[in-house]
Amino acid sequence: MTAVALIVEYQTPDLLALCLASLKRFAPEIRAVVVAGEEGADAHAAAIERARASGLHGDADIVILLDTDVVILSDKWFPWVVATLKCALATGGLRHRGDVTQVFYRGQLLLHAHCLAMRRSVFEAVPAFTAERSWDTAWQVTRHIGAESAVVVPVMPSPDSWPDRVGIYAPLRGGKPYWAHLGRGTSFRPRGPIREGLRRVAAACGSPRAKKILSYQQDRAAFLKKGWEIVRA
Repeated sequence: MTAVALIVEYQTPDLLALCLASLKRFAPEIRAVVVAGEEGADAHAAAIERARASGLHGDADIVILLDTDVVILSDKWFPWVVATLKCALATGGLRHRGDVTQVFYRGQLLLHAHCLAMRRSVFEAVPAFTAERSWDTAWQVTRHIGAESAVVVPVMPSPDSWPDRVGIYAPLRGGKPYWAHLGRGTSFRPRGPIREGLRRVAAACGSPRAKKILSYQQDRAAFLKKGWEIVRA
């Protein structure tokens, strides 16, 4: 089966490079298409809508929505996707951050857009990919196909080699991880030497927000380091 990965990118060239390298390393048969995006969930969804309207997915049997802050970890991931979609209509990971109201819709576990594979017919038929209230981008995929046609992979505890904030996904019980998701990769990207210098000063002076952002940035750097180690191994 043929597949295309639609990757919406906004000012995260370092994460995009890792994401693309992981696809080339572990799933070279997938055609990767980078779609220009802007800040925020609404803009991210709009970029997916533009890609769909423009037919960037072509005639691929499988369409995969992939965030730039995802790294593929195994050459078993894509064969698993293909096998899963022979029975299901869509598969992907559960959202690994936020509160419990963001992962359910009327009792259904929601597929999250960070690494979401679906049949082309589903991609073309979903009413919209826009986030709504507490439900994130592409939540309507699950609503459209129904829980019985979705295979949702839960997040597993991060091994010691990954930051705690990173979501690790292993579809097979007791198996090795197939992909990892940083989350907030765009929100906490470095913003330039002057701004980052001021942020460090603010953190040293006790600013809770500055300390939080620096903590996320440290996890971001660790995610990139670990991801490249795996891709280059």
